[in-house]
Amino acid sequence: MQYVGSGPAEEGCVFCNRLAGDDDVDALILYRGKQAFLIMNLFPYNTGHLMIVPNQHVASPEELDDETQFEMALLVPIVLRAVRRALNPGGFNLGLNLGWAAGAGIAAHMHQHVVPRWSGDANFMPILANTKVLPELIPVTYAKIRAEIERELNPRSDEISLIALDLDRRSVLIDASPSVSNFRLPRFLPKVDEALWTTATRELASTGIQGYAAGWAGVRNANAGDRIGLLMLVQSQNKPDENARFAPLESLRDTSQTPLDAADLQLLNDVLDHLNLD
Repeated sequence: MQYVGSGPAEEGCVFCNRLAGDDDVDALILYRGKQAFLIMNLFPYNTGHLMIVPNQHVASPEELDDETQFEMALLVPIVLRAVRRALNPGGFNLGLNLGWAAGAGIAAHMHQHVVPRWSGDANFMPILANTKVLPELIPVTYAKIRAEIERELNPRSDEISLIALDLDRRSVLIDASPSVSNFRLPRFLPKVDEALWTTATRELASTGIQGYAAGWAGVRNANAGDRIGLLMLVQSQNKPDENARFAPLESLRDTSQTPLDAADLQLLNDVLDHLNLD
């Protein structure tokens, strides 16, 4: 409705405005490079639609310096591998629309589209209603893809943090196993050739809890190498594993009595400060 409602146009360049901001999750920026960045499309052609954008505000590739063109080219295979792992598409459309006559929505600042495709995704809705049906919310897709891009740019074998909110959204799952000296957020190790959100869902299920990926729970600035975290929302639970239990958010966020270490507490607070739990 925001798109079709034709509200007041944003002043300045959409891409430059997002690049100048300091909250990459809200801006849907997936990665900030030296000369180019990756950003999700707020009004996507398909689920997982993202763009490779030069930092330079130019309208066409011939205006770019060699270093920027090289970095944009290097990002293409990184993006393809990340999206394949995150969403398992059947194919991709990649392309540039240069100039208004060619269909560029933001003609003054060139950008390369990367659009995942699935067999049967072009149904009757775009034809009859000029509307695209998306199977999941953009923040969820953002989290899935950003986790894989971070992983591509900074190969890691260290653990990924998990914030799993209970059914009432007032408690969070914590790891209380004897091998842990202090309570901490659950963590899991990445699996080769498997999306992090898929591994997280299975690891959660191993504790007797069914949940689904709901958003990004890492640091909000999109620089590769930062801590990865996934937000999970619980759908149902059997008797949880004896080493996992839900703790009230109020007690965890009370710095005078919280059992969490400083890093986990910071991660938890960063996520909760941006959620509307009312």
